[in-house]
Amino acid sequence: MTATTLAIIAFVVLLTGVSKSGFAGALGVFSVPILMLIMPPVAAIGLMLPVLIVADVFSLKSYWQQWDIKQLKRLLPGLLAGVITAHILIGWLDAAFIKTTIAILCIVFAIRSLAFSQFTLSALNSRLGALSMGGLAGITSTLIHAGGPPLIMYFSTIQLPPKRFVATVAIIFAMMNAIKLIGFISLGLIEVKWVLIALASLPIAFIGNRLGIWLQSKLNTAQFLKMMNFLLLLLGIWLLAK
Repeated sequence: MTATTLAIIAFVVLLTGVSKSGFAGALGVFSVPILMLIMPPVAAIGLMLPVLIVADVFSLKSYWQQWDIKQLKRLLPGLLAGVITAHILIGWLDAAFIKTTIAILCIVFAIRSLAFSQFTLSALNSRLGALSMGGLAGITSTLIHAGGPPLIMYFSTIQLPPKRFVATVAIIFAMMNAIKLIGFISLGLIEVKWVLIALASLPIAFIGNRLGIWLQSKLNTAQFLKMMNFLLLLLGIWLLAK
């Protein structure tokens, strides 16, 4: 591998660590497109899952048992249904259409939250809201490694405190990535070299984890939620541009 390739992989690992431990995985949607600058899409997706799992280990350790059990129970049925649906219908689901839909939802939700905060989306703060957002997160996470936006919309609506917000998303992604690993292996997307690269990147993932926790600790709940909505707006514009 060239020095440029190694540098880009290292940056993606660092970004993933910061994203998972500081911003509930919001920056993860940028990772695969960045990797695609240096490798084919299938290889980028194959490498990304072991990197995500490495980052999951550090995030779980940092936020162990700080997650919201009630919200976890609310979201799990939808998440599992979404992952299973994506695997069953992977040949029929249009990833481009899903990406565009998520992009529009991100932009509309972010503008609503930032500019029209007086209008609340109480419908999301319900079992049906959790089921729908969980299902959408499961589908988008499986197809395009972008499960963060639906979860951010849901948790922003119920205004979960930052640590509990990040901790709950951390365990959700850890479980989803474990399930996805089975499917990826069966499809032949995981190569030994990708696993070795992910393991070699452990020190960088740890640095990203520490940096993310530090950044998140500097924000109060209002600042954190505003930051998450700015990121949603950025993600929506990015996904539409892609």
